[in-house]
Amino acid sequence: MPKNPIDKLEDLIPKLVEETRQLREDNQLLQKELKAFRSDLERSEKNGANLQGKIERLGELENVQKRLEKDQSKIRSTVKNLLAGIEKISIAL
Repeated sequence: MPKNPIDKLEDLIPKLVEETRQLREDNQLLQKELKAFRSDLERSEKNGANLQGKIERLGELENVQKRLEKDQSKIRSTVKNLLAGIEKISIAL
């Protein structure tokens, strides 16, 4: 004999309650994972900003180094010229 709708409903209620409980657990787990992912994303964004600042600073330091190398080359040339001039003066005396 087929079950009447009330009997079918009585059979389905415990299944529905269990599914609801499982969905709540899954939802809580997903919320925790989402919170962890957001935290990781914020940390990554901060690290990215820090790295960008460091890259910019490195570029600035490279430019300064190039200028210093040019200045150093000019100073060497000037010193060589001065030493050559001093040597000429010494020879002339």
